Amino acid sequence: MPTRPASKALPTWLALAAVATSLATAQAASFPCDKATTPIEKAICGSPEVSSLDEYLGRYYAAARVGLQHAESCLVADQRAWIRTVRDSCKDAACLKSAYLNRLAVLHAVQPGATSLRNIELPSANALVWIVPPAADQVAAPRGAKTSPMAVSGRIVNEVATGDGYVVQSDAGTKHVIASLMFLDQQTNDALDQLAKSKGSRYDVVGRAEANSSGASSFAAGQCTFIYRTPK
Repeated sequence: MPTRPASKALPTWLALAAVATSLATAQAASFPCDKATTPIEKAICGSPEVSSLDEYLGRYYAAARVGLQHAESCLVADQRAWIRTVRDSCKDAACLKSAYLNRLAVLHAVQPGATSLRNIELPSANALVWIVPPAADQVAAPRGAKTSPMAVSGRIVNEVATGDGYVVQSDAGTKHVIASLMFLDQQTNDALDQLAKSKGSRYDVVGRAEANSSGASSFAAGQCTFIYRTPK
């Protein structure tokens, strides 16, 4: 997905101010409970605790879309997948509570101070810290290329100087390109450089794999790649 032109994007400070303003006016649940129709919506509204967590997640998701607007479509698809495969598979309030707390923990690292929760203890979980969006050049990075799921745990290494871009190096020493130099934009370069400089931090990189010219597996440039910081 091409990076949204700065001239058309909502200024970050203004978007975050809007999110912060909503904190004072938001009510329980992120949707009107008097219009709940599905069993899962009724279950959410039937539990004051879960209803509050749904409201909190609505704030977290809105703020995450601002902070990760360069890859907004990736985050939207990921949230929809979570709703479909995790939240909507719950059968009771206990399951819903666990699902919401874990999703809040995933999005916690990309929250500004205005939305960050301070009165709820979140579980230890992989925290989303960045998303590498599909490259703008759809000829060099076709969306329909054959790929397969790939997840690699390790540290992020800056190999821009050698021409590879940024890679994730596993404990076994194997390297997989996250963002190649030819597709690297300044925003992603700055973000990955900071992650690479974070000494002692480990990451789970999740996306789609494609074979590069040397036969090694790289994260597909035409697909979304999610980077999570693992708990210490």
